[in-house]
Formats: sequence, C-alpha cells, structure tokens
Amino acid sequence: MKMLTSRISIEDVMHCLLGLSRDEIRAYFAILEKPMTVEEIAETLGKSKPTAYRIAIKLTNMGLLIRKPHIIERGGYYYKYEAVEPEKVKRGIQEVLNMVCKKILDALNQDFNEVRRRLQSSSQG
Repeated sequence: MKMLTSRISIEDVMHCLLGLSRDEIRAYFAILEKPMTVEEIAETLGKSKPTAYRIAIKLTNMGLLIRKPHIIERGGYYYKYEAVEPEKVKRGIQEVLNMVCKKILDALNQDFNEVRRRLQSSSQG
C-alpha cells in the first residue's frame, strides 16, 4: 500500500512489471548512453563477464537490447549491445500494465462466494 501513496520511479516500474533486477536496469540505462560489449557491461556493473553476458542475453530476449555484430579487420567479430529507444520500452511497459490491469479486474469480478467455497473444499481435502 505504501508504494501506491509514494512516488514510483521508472526503476520501480521496470522491476515490478518486467521483473528486472537492479543490475539489469543499470545495464539497460548504461547501454542507452552508448553501445557496449559484454566486457564493457561487466566493467560498468562491476560484475563478471558471465554475469554480464547473462544480463545482456536476458535484456536482448526481452526486446530491451539489440545485439549487433562488428567485424574485426584481422578476422573474426565481436558483438556490441545497443539499447532499444525509451519510447519503445515505455510502450512495451504500457502493454504489460494493460494486461496486468485486465487480469486484476477479471479477478475482482469473480464471485466471492464461489472463491470461498473453493478454498474451503481445498482445505478439507
């Protein structure tokens, strides 16, 4: 209830609705400033490369980052991660919020007597 009466930050929203950790949120905002490799993400967050890689993959799979290959002149390639623009992220959060609100309203429309009977029968069995 306290959260409803206090100021809610974008970090709170990203944590609550998207399930992002503090480090994942920090990574998104750091990469929003400039594209980064996994090594740069690790250094920025003060985390190991495997942890930075897991964060980058999770954010990429969620559509918050884009992984772009870069060719090395001597041969090979590496990836840099770029952040999706904030307006697109805001629209995605709005879609999640709309789905959550619909589910909450559906739950509120349930018959309380039906729920009470169901809970009583499950505790007896």
